[in-house]
Amino acid sequence: MKQSLKYLFIIIFLGQALSSMAQQDQLYITYPFMPLNVNPAYAGSREVISIAGIYRKRPLFGALGVATTTQQYFNFDMPIAKDKMAIGFQAYNAEQALGNGTTGGVLGNLGLYGDFAYRFTLPNDGKLAIGVQAGVTQVPAFISTSGGGVGSTNFNSSLGGGIYYNNDDAYLGVSMLNFNATDSYNRPLFVTAGYVFTIDDDFKIKTGALVRKQSSNIGGKTSIDLNATGWINDKFGIGVWYQNTGSELSNNAFLASFQVQLKKFQIGYAYDFAKSNSTALVGNEGFHQIMVRYEMDSGNGKSGVFRYF
Repeated sequence: MKQSLKYLFIIIFLGQALSSMAQQDQLYITYPFMPLNVNPAYAGSREVISIAGIYRKRPLFGALGVATTTQQYFNFDMPIAKDKMAIGFQAYNAEQALGNGTTGGVLGNLGLYGDFAYRFTLPNDGKLAIGVQAGVTQVPAFISTSGGGVGSTNFNSSLGGGIYYNNDDAYLGVSMLNFNATDSYNRPLFVTAGYVFTIDDDFKIKTGALVRKQSSNIGGKTSIDLNATGWINDKFGIGVWYQNTGSELSNNAFLASFQVQLKKFQIGYAYDFAKSNSTALVGNEGFHQIMVRYEMDSGNGKSGVFRYF
């Protein structure tokens, strides 16, 4: 208990030592491949040392001189203290191309976050975790293609918390992120749930849903996402996702994904079929997303176990 309190104190102290507003909406959209990004209590739930990265780009091949959008995301988490606790780390660098041709620019921001979770063992192979998150986010800055720029480079703190339950067949989570922000920023509430349906020994369908409630200061809108991924022999996954919570600048999105499990590696690709409703966005095509995850034994001998979530 003393060790867990030490980790908790460090994370909260780092967050409160910085200013009191943040903007992380860019991070939330990656949850199909990185559930940790919407719930810090997810840390350690895979019961291995898990390292994952995502690269997103739109358009894949752009004309010379036209701004393109490129984004990079990184996650790390692992159980500690004989699986009773877990720690995690997230980082991202996100850009969004704006305008048309050479008259636009890039809206960019980045963030760094730490996570801590305390895990409880429940009957029927269940695990319940309580997690907290603290970090910093750069307020988006606009950089024009002509070389100039406007905007803020301030770094602002972000605090969040969540609860996550899972067993071999299902999961349920509730989280609130960025709750220390000022009224200028979103303080979303997330509810996630999912279940794995066994069709036969060689084919299973992982289903899931996410509900996001935006804070009242930016409208209080409630949005729902649905997803399903069919896994063949726990080796190949083909999925469809409807992200009503917004893919880019609050646009709805339909995603198709393909994943391959290669022992300790998992490789995934997704294409975002979102169509922009805003003339501010460069191009009118979706994002290409590539995900790579590597997992290794944390000392509990569980690195060879396939996990649906």
